[in-house]
Amino acid sequence: MKRSIRFTILAFALLLSAPASAQTLDAPTGPGPEWIRLPDGLERARASKKKVLVDIWSGRCGWCARMQREVYPQPELMAYLEKHFETVRLDIDLKTDTISYAGYTLSSADLSVGFGATGTPTTVFLQSDGTYITRLPGFHDLETFLGVLRFIGSDAYMTQTYEEYSAAQAPKATKPGR
Repeated sequence: MKRSIRFTILAFALLLSAPASAQTLDAPTGPGPEWIRLPDGLERARASKKKVLVDIWSGRCGWCARMQREVYPQPELMAYLEKHFETVRLDIDLKTDTISYAGYTLSSADLSVGFGATGTPTTVFLQSDGTYITRLPGFHDLETFLGVLRFIGSDAYMTQTYEEYSAAQAPKATKPGR
């Protein structure tokens, strides 16, 4: 009896001492873009001249899973991503990996914070050479998210604000009979 109590205590102690990164859940999966590591995404972007979309997620984030389930698989969004972006994913909780970016070697967690992520999901946009464009924090429905993708993907962000872009994209009201 004493032996089984000691074994139970030892097993519990080992469980509590396991690193937090080992306890994170797998990335949300399902239909959606092909998610690759940042170095591979930057390499592809340099060759394709596409921008880079960086999805910063956490295994504990229900909104991240919802984005993966409800937004990313939509055919219109998938087609736009495929044409204009390389898609990368960073785990904000992962502290044991190493990624080289802009002359620095950082963990996914440190790079996520460096990109300005204070929570998940956060979407970061980079130019094809890896230069930071902007970030979009939080969950967004398909219409809103696709609008932001088009704003970035069309280079409209270089000459106007998102509000100006959105106003220009809104359907024009016509007078009856015309």
